[in-house]
Amino acid sequence: MLLPYPFSLCRFASWGRRSLGFFLLGALLAAGGCGSRQDQPLTVFASPDSPRLQAALAGLKAGLAPRSLKVVCVPEFEPAGGDALREIRDQHPPLLLVLGSPALIRVAQVEKVIPVVFAMVANPYVTGAADDPRHPDLHQKNITGIASPPPVGPALEHGARLLGPGPWGMLYDPGEGQEVEVTGLFTRLAPQYGITPLTETSTEAATDLAALRQLFTRGAQVLYLPPTASAARYASTLLAWGRERKVRVVSSQAEINHKGAILWVALDYQTLGKDAAALTKRLLAGENPEKIPITENMPLQVEADESLIQFWSGYPGVPRIPEGVPVK
Repeated sequence: MLLPYPFSLCRFASWGRRSLGFFLLGALLAAGGCGSRQDQPLTVFASPDSPRLQAALAGLKAGLAPRSLKVVCVPEFEPAGGDALREIRDQHPPLLLVLGSPALIRVAQVEKVIPVVFAMVANPYVTGAADDPRHPDLHQKNITGIASPPPVGPALEHGARLLGPGPWGMLYDPGEGQEVEVTGLFTRLAPQYGITPLTETSTEAATDLAALRQLFTRGAQVLYLPPTASAARYASTLLAWGRERKVRVVSSQAEINHKGAILWVALDYQTLGKDAAALTKRLLAGENPEKIPITENMPLQVEADESLIQFWSGYPGVPRIPEGVPVK
């Protein structure tokens, strides 16, 4: 913040001395201001906390070093999140990094001036930051960022190349909006890869096992573990079945040990954090967020399990390892 010029400067007798004094003082203040801005930590407003958030923060820190971060992580829905955001806005940071859809929903509703960079958001067009996925160039003037849809399409594509066509089963909670969206992707994209999508619903842990067994009854040859909150409830059971060679599992869970999955295709949140850091640097260098379209970026972690591939070879077809997929 620039301070008022001291009144004593107004007492210079000549215009030349007065002009020189103003110039020197302004230069001094400008130099000091630039230094403090470089040293000032960048504020990150995030929700909710999770291992994937911590991975993204690691990427941000690496990409923005040596600049430090001040991370404010708030609960997804509690009023304390609004109080924390008000405190941040009162400090007038030069830029605000926003991680997670719940955090972006809070910010987009109230902040119209401070430049904002968002990431870890699957669909920014339902947050208030932007309205139309057909026009990523049209968004709230002070906000830009990276949209990262769930990697359902890549999982189906790699899975079809590895395992061949056939029926896949997926469990979801119909009461969760994000899970309905993921299920829509699954059912819409699967036929493009020769996969028949089978879905069952479950709203609590008590009904997960019966729903999974129903997928078996309906003929699912592969069970897909989607990147959703409810999938974490039954992930350990499903991956145990995979390790026991009871079923082939394809997982897109980024936060859970994927041992037991014949194929793992998940978002790489650390790389996503580095990508967000690169976008942040553009704004810090003076680019206008209004002029930067929202970009879609889906950095992936992909891995196949060699022992499971060997076991399942020939059922129903010989697995073919896609080019570039690491095998462990």
